Amino acid sequence: MNLRLARASRAAGDVQGAVVLLRKIAENRHKPADIMVELGDTLAGAGMPDDALEAYGDVDPTGSLGARALLGMTRAYFALDDFPHALATADRAVAAAPKDPRVLVNRGAVLDAMRRHMDAQAAYRAALDIAPRHVAARNNLALSLAFTRNYEEALAIMVPLARSSSATPQIRANLALIYGLSGDSNRSLAASRIDVDEATATANQEFFTWVRGQQP
Repeated sequence: MNLRLARASRAAGDVQGAVVLLRKIAENRHKPADIMVELGDTLAGAGMPDDALEAYGDVDPTGSLGARALLGMTRAYFALDDFPHALATADRAVAAAPKDPRVLVNRGAVLDAMRRHMDAQAAYRAALDIAPRHVAARNNLALSLAFTRNYEEALAIMVPLARSSSATPQIRANLALIYGLSGDSNRSLAASRIDVDEATATANQEFFTWVRGQQP
């Protein structure tokens, strides 16, 4: 019953209540892996990555939920801007679950943050080899390609994604960014205007122009 209450509390936005209940369950059951992963996910979602790391750290990385805990740890280290530890943990996650596209995408995100864009692109492509329609892998690959000025391939990936049923405001914003970085202000403005007002769309163009000027 407490687990149901914890999940209901989390779904209702009462994260603190969910955390208290999950911690109580964990103590009563001697920290089972499923509860510790759920506690870690809840803490991470509440913006408490340090506490999340502690929860994930109680999960046996060689157990059935080890890869999921390592995935959560990668994201927590990323949230803390601790990219060396994030990458080391991502490598462990890939070793534990080499066919899980999520761990490959998260490894790619860390590599992009470290400006190792070619390595990041290889990680995203590996994820797409496993799951060709994986939205996060396609989105991240397109952005990473744009960071290396490969705008043609980036747009070939992002334009269909932005038109699909999977499209979100963030994906359309990323499309606008790629158009803006490529110097196509008209298409960038058109993509921005779908979700933001004219003033914001115009401000975005100024920012994209500035970023383009900073690229090596």
